[in-house]
Amino acid sequence: MATNEVNRIHSILRTRFPAFAEVMSRQRPAILYPAARMARAGAAHLRASGVRIIGFGDSNPSLWGSEIDGLPVWSPSEISEDHRDAEVLVASSIHDSVIREALERHGCTHVIPMPILNYLLPECFPCREYSGALEAVTSLAGIAMIEAVGHMFADDASRRVFEEKVQYLQTLEKWRLDAIRSSQAIYFDREVMALRPDEVFVDGGAFDGDTFEQFRSACNGRFNTYYAFEPDPGNFARMQQRIRGEGKRLVILPAGLADRSGLLTFECGASYDSHLSKSSVPSPTATTIQVHALDDFFAHLPPPSFIKLDIEGAEAQALSGAKGLIARHQPTLAVSVYHNPSDLWELPLLIHELNPRYRLYLRHYTREIDDTVCYAVPPSY
Repeated sequence: MATNEVNRIHSILRTRFPAFAEVMSRQRPAILYPAARMARAGAAHLRASGVRIIGFGDSNPSLWGSEIDGLPVWSPSEISEDHRDAEVLVASSIHDSVIREALERHGCTHVIPMPILNYLLPECFPCREYSGALEAVTSLAGIAMIEAVGHMFADDASRRVFEEKVQYLQTLEKWRLDAIRSSQAIYFDREVMALRPDEVFVDGGAFDGDTFEQFRSACNGRFNTYYAFEPDPGNFARMQQRIRGEGKRLVILPAGLADRSGLLTFECGASYDSHLSKSSVPSPTATTIQVHALDDFFAHLPPPSFIKLDIEGAEAQALSGAKGLIARHQPTLAVSVYHNPSDLWELPLLIHELNPRYRLYLRHYTREIDDTVCYAVPPSY
C-alpha cells in the first residue's frame, strides 16, 4: 500500500513541476541556489550524472562573479536576465520559501523548491526532516499512529496543526504551513501555558543562548534556575559570550541529553545541525561528548519544572532519560517534533505513554517544515 501511494504522490509532484524531467533528461540547464553546502554536493552529484548544471546563484554580493567548484556564481538579476531558460533548484530547507519568493520577485519563474527536490531526488538533496516522510505517513503503522494521536490533543488548534502538517508531508503545499503558523513565541506560547516565577528550566539544545534570551524576556527575569545543555563546542563558546550576569541561577554545561549518562560520539561544527552520530565510522568533524540522562542529573537536585528539548532528533532518547521526572514531578514539556517526519506522531505517543495525565498541545512557528513543538502541560496548570 505505502509503495503504491508513494509512487502516486511522486507522479503528482512531477506533474506539478514538469521541468524536473527536462532537467534530468538534459533538455534544460539548471542553476543551484544558494551557493552553499547542499548546493555544492548536489551539483557534483548531478554533473556526474550528466545533468547540465551551468552555475550557482546566491544573494550574497561578495560571491557574484566568483567561481565555486569550477562553476560561476550569479546574482538573482543575472539569472533572470541572462539565463531565462535555466531551471533554478533551491538547495536550502530552512530558507526555501524566502529564496523562492525572492527569485520570483527578480523575475525568475522557473524554480523548483527544495522539498520537491528531496522527494524526487533524495540522494542529491538529502534532508533529515523530509527523509522517508512519504513512507512514514502512508505506511499502515504510520496511519494507525496518526489516527491515535489525532484524538490526544487538548484543543482544536492543535488538532488542526496536526492535520495540516500530516497533509503537508503528503502534498508539500506550503500554504498549509502558512495557514497554521503561530505568531506566539516558540517554546513559551501564551496560548498554551504561562511561565511561573520560580521555574527550574532545562534547555536541551541551548545552541548559542538564543532560547535563554527568549525565556528571560518571557518571564520578565523571574525564575529560579536555568540549566543550559549544549554539546557543540562552537555553539557553547558563543553561548558563554552571549549570556552572562545571572550568577548561580544560570548553569551552562558542555553536554548533551540522552537516555543514559555517559560518553557518545557527536557530529559537531554544523551549527544548527550538530547531532549525535549514528554512524559506526566517525567523520572528521566527530568528537566525544558527555551526555546526561535527566533522571541521573537531577537525582540530588531540585527537579525541573519545565523541560525544553530541541536536540536534532534525539528527543525520544532524552524523554526516556527523564521518564522518572516526568512520571513523578510532571514538568511542563516543550518538545520539537519535526527533526524526523515520524516524530510528529511518535513523540506525542511517547509522552502520553510516560505520563497519560498530561494535556498535549501542538503548535507550528515557521513557513518551513521545522519548528513544530509538542507541549505537555500537567493537570495542575
